[in-house]
Amino acid sequence: MKKNSLMHVTLCAAALALSAATADSEQANEPYDGSWASLQEMPVPAWFDDGKIGIFIHWGPYSAIGYRKGGRGYSEHVPKTIYEDPKHYYPYMKERWGACPPEFGYKDIIPEFTAANWNPDEWAELFEEVGAKYVVLTAEHHDGWANWDSDLTPWNAVDKGPHRDLVGDLGKAVRAKGLKYAPSYHRERHTGFFAKDKYAVHSEPRADIAEEIKRVPEAAMLYGPEFSYNKAYVDDYVARWKEIQTKYQPDMLWMDDFPIYTRDGNQVRKGVAKPEIRYFDDQVRGMITDFMNNGAVQGQAVYVNNKGKNRNWPDGVGCLEKDNLKLKVIGPKWQSCTTFGTSFGYLEGDQYKSVESVLHEMIEVISRNGNFLINIGPKADGTLVPEQVERLRAMGDWLRINGAAIYGSRYWKECEQTNEHLAFTTNGKNLYAIKLEKPVAPFTIDASKGWKNDQVKSVRLLGSDAAVSWDMTPAGLQITPPADLGSSQYAWSFEIVTTEEQHHPNVIQRDVDKVLTGTKAVDLDGHAVTPWRNIPAPAGTTVEVETASSANGFSKLPVPAASGRTVTANQKTNNDPVVSLTDGQLAEGMGPVFPNGVYNGAYRMDLGSVQPVSAITSWSFMKGARGLQKITLYGGRSTADPGWDLSSYTELCTIDTTGSEKDTYTAASLRADAGKSLGEFRWIVWAVSPVNGKGGGENTAFQELAVELVK
Repeated sequence: MKKNSLMHVTLCAAALALSAATADSEQANEPYDGSWASLQEMPVPAWFDDGKIGIFIHWGPYSAIGYRKGGRGYSEHVPKTIYEDPKHYYPYMKERWGACPPEFGYKDIIPEFTAANWNPDEWAELFEEVGAKYVVLTAEHHDGWANWDSDLTPWNAVDKGPHRDLVGDLGKAVRAKGLKYAPSYHRERHTGFFAKDKYAVHSEPRADIAEEIKRVPEAAMLYGPEFSYNKAYVDDYVARWKEIQTKYQPDMLWMDDFPIYTRDGNQVRKGVAKPEIRYFDDQVRGMITDFMNNGAVQGQAVYVNNKGKNRNWPDGVGCLEKDNLKLKVIGPKWQSCTTFGTSFGYLEGDQYKSVESVLHEMIEVISRNGNFLINIGPKADGTLVPEQVERLRAMGDWLRINGAAIYGSRYWKECEQTNEHLAFTTNGKNLYAIKLEKPVAPFTIDASKGWKNDQVKSVRLLGSDAAVSWDMTPAGLQITPPADLGSSQYAWSFEIVTTEEQHHPNVIQRDVDKVLTGTKAVDLDGHAVTPWRNIPAPAGTTVEVETASSANGFSKLPVPAASGRTVTANQKTNNDPVVSLTDGQLAEGMGPVFPNGVYNGAYRMDLGSVQPVSAITSWSFMKGARGLQKITLYGGRSTADPGWDLSSYTELCTIDTTGSEKDTYTAASLRADAGKSLGEFRWIVWAVSPVNGKGGGENTAFQELAVELVK
């Protein structure tokens, strides 16, 4: 035998022995056996539990569109709605691009996704500056486009569009800043995105999609190639994620919710599934197992999310998550992927939450054992939206002052105290009482009742050098804020140093169905859905309904004189201008009306300052069903604009006048008993619900809105 041959054999044997030893070692380091029960034991990584704040980024070819019918909702879904609603979108495309499908479709917009002004290092510097600890970038959304250097599809950011590895370049930049990184994966809905049936096991492409593929065969790899949950689709689904995992070693496997698990005859978590979906679930379970075991072998603390009200996986496999999720209780580890406006992807002219409401939402999420994954939607060239950057920087300013109450914190035995607008967090023996309105008067922490004098060592206000006065009273710890509130804005954190550990791990509500009860739902196309439920009039109030055949025919609820108060609508209205709602006149016309297809329409009146309110009344004109009123009333006390997130307001009452359609006009009023008030508010909201099942929207035809103050 020749020497080199002998050496080759020796080396091969050594390599095989090393490979076998490595395989044995890796197997020993793999803690997950492939079962859901095993995966339910995965721990929450410290970087996730301590970090609290993440940045979500929805960025892809849809960012070049930046438009959605009605101006609200998830613009990243427009690639499919183009084909779902051709009556609206085809004329829009002809006006903007000079053509529409099948001559010009979503694939033809991709060259406008350029990332020409993108600097990943600048993004990473901003994310670090505003206090984020991890970053989640869409690797692939439902549209089939890959933001990474993929060998599995030509429709990727290196071969087309930006001609850059967006996932790879951003990963290098954020990890250089010490941030964790998770390319998100949303392909689970791709089979139906461009198909006739969205959430079906087997579907087929829409006619114009099929024609585009016929004309440009390569387009099959973008729009499909599969329009069914067959084996080829499932195997490709797993392969694409494996490519991301291998190339970029993510710290988290982030997947969107899987509607097919509860659609088309499937109830996967209840053991009911068609063969294709059973195979899908099995392969995804294997994919998660491989990801978790790979992390263990690499010494990398990795994690998984569990998305949707109908959770993808058994409870305990990863963190609970939903879009814009707001729990009312302390739940098992969860995350809210939260929007600044109504869309995740870039939407020109989107309507944004106020800085104050964003910060309050962040604080409330964290006080309930949640993480705050705040989303930005950059433009197609990589430019960030100024309104989003403004809110990010305000968040960073607040966190630099109050970070001790957030990072590394845990929940207390109570997450809030509504009578003083307080939220609570803990860190070791420190309790943080975060005041969500300006602290101008002494306040008492109710849940500290029974504490002894020597249990509190000190109290200070983060961001202020002024001394804080405090006293143990029979009702609990009373804190007197200093005159100098320091540099914090929007919320003020009082650090209470005690002699005992303040974290109470046994207070979690572990039943996830109960945890999600009453939370605001968002449908799969981005409409916020507030299910109609009857909120009775509170004690000390009455609901008055009166109808009249003429504008001056009301005796109990006469129309007041013009108030001049400002009323705004959260979405575009048709017919009369919104200003007509406070002109003191009823007319035989529709008034402002939300058009068909609009959901969760609402009107809001600004009283100018916080004042005691005795009555809230509205009048509408009858035309068919549109004069009926089906509304929920809300009140807000915030001195700054609280935005349109109704969970930031106090629910007052629901009023349903359907069945009162005997006259031309209808008036409905929530009224406090004599000498009492409904509460002290600056903002009053009339949130509209559909009065019938027709029209696809909310068409209550208000003519006048009025608020009476306590005299």
